[in-house]
Amino acid sequence: MPADPDDNASDPVNDPSQRDSISDPLADREPMGEVVDGIAFADADADEIDRLQQTVRALEARLRTVSAAYKQQQDDIAATKDRLTRQASLQEELRRGEVVGTLFEPVENLRRSVEVVRKEVGQDAAQGLELVLQQFLESFQKLGLEEVPGKGSRFDPNLHEALTTMPVADPALDGVVMEVFDRGYRIGSRLLKPSRVVIGRHQEGLGEA
Repeated sequence: MPADPDDNASDPVNDPSQRDSISDPLADREPMGEVVDGIAFADADADEIDRLQQTVRALEARLRTVSAAYKQQQDDIAATKDRLTRQASLQEELRRGEVVGTLFEPVENLRRSVEVVRKEVGQDAAQGLELVLQQFLESFQKLGLEEVPGKGSRFDPNLHEALTTMPVADPALDGVVMEVFDRGYRIGSRLLKPSRVVIGRHQEGLGEA
């Protein structure tokens, strides 16, 4: 059957006036080359990000290592300063101990002389010597001399020399210095002279009727 002229008129393919309105389905698609390039750029960006992240992690690890080393160095410096300070303090204490130790025995002899003069001659005659003795002791105290704990203190074999014991009824006085026969002295941790003492020794039933 022959084609209807009206059909051809309505066919946009055959109708020249309507050909321009027909869109090419491939016209709006991106060229394949650009798509491939986009994928390549995306892969390149991912590789670069991964490389940068690895660099950041490496720098962070290095920073932690350097920080730990710096802290350890500061701790070592502080420990060295403390050690040197203690050593200097100990050396100073030993030096003062040597000075006082050298003069201590002559001063002790002076003290014994004062006691003899006081007993045999009288208090008035001993006053001059007592003044000199007091000046020596005050000078020693400025160098760190101190008297060993005496009456009422707990007996310490590092500081006291026990001459004898004294029976006591109170258990709390067991091992306590009851009397001091001769005072002791020390300078810092150095004992110049032990204190000669009498120690209390508790006895059950002492003093009961």
